[in-house]
Amino acid sequence: SSTVRLPNGSSSVRGICTSPDSQYAYVVHLLGKHHVTPNQIERGWTWTNALSIIDLNTQTLAATVLLDDLDLGAANPWAVQCTTDGSSLVVTHAGTHEISVIDRTELHTAIAGKTINDLAKDYSVLVLIRKRIAMKGKGPRGLAVVGTKAYTTEYFSGSLGIVDFDPAIRTKSKSIMLGAEPAMTDARRGELIYHDATLSFQNWLSCSSCHPGARADGFNWDELNDGFGNAKQTKSHLFSHFTAPTTITGCRPNAETSVRAGLKYAYFNIIPESDAVAVDEYLKALTPVPSPYLVNGQLSAAAARGKLLFEGSANCIACHSGPHTTDQKAYNVGTGFGRHAGTEFDTPSLAEIWRTPPYLYRGQAATIHEVLTTFNPGGIQHGNTGSLSPQDIDDLAEYVLSIGTE
Repeated sequence: SSTVRLPNGSSSVRGICTSPDSQYAYVVHLLGKHHVTPNQIERGWTWTNALSIIDLNTQTLAATVLLDDLDLGAANPWAVQCTTDGSSLVVTHAGTHEISVIDRTELHTAIAGKTINDLAKDYSVLVLIRKRIAMKGKGPRGLAVVGTKAYTTEYFSGSLGIVDFDPAIRTKSKSIMLGAEPAMTDARRGELIYHDATLSFQNWLSCSSCHPGARADGFNWDELNDGFGNAKQTKSHLFSHFTAPTTITGCRPNAETSVRAGLKYAYFNIIPESDAVAVDEYLKALTPVPSPYLVNGQLSAAAARGKLLFEGSANCIACHSGPHTTDQKAYNVGTGFGRHAGTEFDTPSLAEIWRTPPYLYRGQAATIHEVLTTFNPGGIQHGNTGSLSPQDIDDLAEYVLSIGTE
């Protein structure tokens, strides 16, 4: 087997399919411009939405093309399927409530002889060979294609979306309810707003573009909440409303402030206060996913030993205490550099820390083991680990990676 790297900035790989002849694999994903300051979103400045083509014979990336139009994003692609005859590719766009139908033969003609870098910046590739079809329901995700009919699960409507994309007939989509329509509570409406790219300028992105599953995308972004030139890791929104202040440096007093700033400065649109309140309710309702490091739902033997160290000689609990494993205070832990040298960083919650590598404010540490060793100056900043044995370090890391069910 081989590892095929998608272009720098790729995230949220949701769907993959193969061509009927098994010559190609098609992958839908986001493509973030994390190397630029996100001070606008027009024409894909911050996020674009992409389809990558992998040559299965050579196991290499053949091309990445943009699913967006020049001034209209096709946000949050979720699933991709190929028609049985190989003539078309169908993509669901969960953020813009539509599907794309792409002429597959013309797609391969369009990418022939072009470089990956050129294609990943070219909005014209799909202009004449793709049809965008609006769905009746909200949040099309799962996809099945039978003949010229596409069937998609519409998550927020609780419905099945159906569209016949046969070019010989007039395209019209419809939705069939699958039982009673889900109750639109404040939390569910907030979840929809969080994932709804049609609320953003030109439909480029949703909150979930940077925070897939309301967690973190693993990139450093140079947000403007504390000036230019100091990119920092995206943070998970799990427990954000219960662990004020927010942001890595704690520059916002609480999550409510962050939600409103995020909607204003990421969506680049006017969002009603009632929508922000609904997003608050959605984020408050988030619950952690059990760690895969647990064994039958319980700490492994190594993690149990690590917990004793965490609460004992390593004294991690001095800062990572309470129901959300944070004392909600800021400390200079010696990992800042450049303009951040000496900066005090907010103590993060360790809930689901297994899910959000890399670690530290700029992702310097690839693993928790590195946090405890390589990036623990003097063995005293991220726990008292200087006198621990290699086995102790492994056990401590195992426990930290098991946290997340409180």
